[in-house]
Amino acid sequence: MVRLVLIEGLPGTGKSTLARGLCEVIRSNGLEANWYLEEEADHPVHPATFRQARNEPAFAKRCLDSWHHFVERVGTSGGLHLLEGSALQSTVRFMMEQGHATVDEYFQRFIEIIKPLSPGLIYLCPDNALEHSRRVSAHRGADWSCKVSTYLQETPYSTARNWKGELGMHSFWSDYAARCNELVKRDGMPILTLTAEPGDARSQLSESIAFLRGADVRLREIWKTA
Repeated sequence: MVRLVLIEGLPGTGKSTLARGLCEVIRSNGLEANWYLEEEADHPVHPATFRQARNEPAFAKRCLDSWHHFVERVGTSGGLHLLEGSALQSTVRFMMEQGHATVDEYFQRFIEIIKPLSPGLIYLCPDNALEHSRRVSAHRGADWSCKVSTYLQETPYSTARNWKGELGMHSFWSDYAARCNELVKRDGMPILTLTAEPGDARSQLSESIAFLRGADVRLREIWKTA
């Protein structure tokens, strides 16, 4: 019985749109659902105060401890918990930025910790991460691009490669996507990989519903016509 739905992908792949759509469909069919927006200040796994410690050596351990607490808190609840960007974007990404060498070990331990919630992962993956990054940058505008690229060029990962400006930002997202592609191939939970293309939200939602329906008897029953 799926209790935890993880939604992952690069910025602009539609994580929030998909999470919101799934939450609405689940609730409209009479099942409890809780959706946690990635950047909520009081996020149950990585609140704002927690994310500020991402450059600390013990960040990976703090992430794992936080997942432990989350699993304990929701362990007796009967609904679904939808977390976007929590498995990779707000944890693994920060470890990669800071040059932490424990990403593989961290991710394997993370999978073990969340097993009691019978998790499923929906991974939104563009065909070409570099082109996707350029497209998102153009869509979100100069202010967003300047803010993100300025932040990324100061990270240890980028400074070690002398990556700067928007070109450096695109290079980082491309490397990050390749790292994520490696991690999600590991056995440990059901995974649905969807090609992330602009304007594909309806198809993503439909395929995600089918994926969860196949993984959970409860959802198979309530979503017979969904």
